[in-house]
Amino acid sequence: MRTIKTPDKNECDMTMTEKISSADRNGGRTTTDNRRGDAGTFDKLYGGAVDSLLEIPIRSSFVETTAGNPERPPVVVFQGGNITTPVTLAWFQALADEYYLIAPDTPGQPGKSTSEEPARYSNWVREILDGLGIDRAAMIGSSHGAGILLETATQIPERITKAALVVPAGLNTTPSLDISQTLSPTFFYQMMPQRWLLRQALAPIFTEQPKNVDPIVIDTIGWVLRNQTLTTTFPGPTDLSELSGFDAPTVVVAGEEDPFFPGNQVRRRATQALPSLVDCLTLPDERHFLSPAGQIHTTQRIRKLFAN
Repeated sequence: MRTIKTPDKNECDMTMTEKISSADRNGGRTTTDNRRGDAGTFDKLYGGAVDSLLEIPIRSSFVETTAGNPERPPVVVFQGGNITTPVTLAWFQALADEYYLIAPDTPGQPGKSTSEEPARYSNWVREILDGLGIDRAAMIGSSHGAGILLETATQIPERITKAALVVPAGLNTTPSLDISQTLSPTFFYQMMPQRWLLRQALAPIFTEQPKNVDPIVIDTIGWVLRNQTLTTTFPGPTDLSELSGFDAPTVVVAGEEDPFFPGNQVRRRATQALPSLVDCLTLPDERHFLSPAGQIHTTQRIRKLFAN
């Protein structure tokens, strides 16, 4: 196990999955990651996000190692799409005072996991839990990660104690017309990577003005836009009726002005599809990337769910 920071009482486990080469007859193993492009720059951005955004100590481990604090309930946090785990985890890190946060790098997403998407994300989630010796856990999914959580809810619902879906994919919503405002500047930024074009591309999806967002977040997204194939499809149940048997208490948090997953659509679909929905909170004037105030409000609502 590689230790990034010394664990303490508020430790979070950031877990990378390891790919075993089936062709290696001598028991050796090959680790691949999803850092196409300038891997050195990506490593600096990933480490920079850990140092700049996360105030809690973390450690890094592969699923073959044991991890977890039996004194605190585990919470698995699934990263958003086209962004790294530290950026997602920063939204929820305040929960580390009561819970043991486990944040796996998603296969196929920017991070230190394999670049290959699993055939079924639910199988990957099962392997994460089994590898860490966790029978059941509360789970948080943000954006793409919410789709993973929902897919898991249809396949192995017994492994989920409570669920929080934040600006969620996976509910078969459709983007609003506002998403068109980001397409042209994104294309031109990929051709001519200038900072002002990047900020223009991100403005429709950030609640705050991009110039006021931590530079490591903007730099990470810029690297992804220049070096990765962007995720345009999302995990989740094909038919929302597959969620009819999911009985874990669930909270949904949507951004009213989210161009990817509009708040009104999320509320309608969540109310119809989730039989154990405790609350569907729509944050006024919030877009896909929540403001600091929106992140705090979201974490407080999740804390209330987990406490009950």
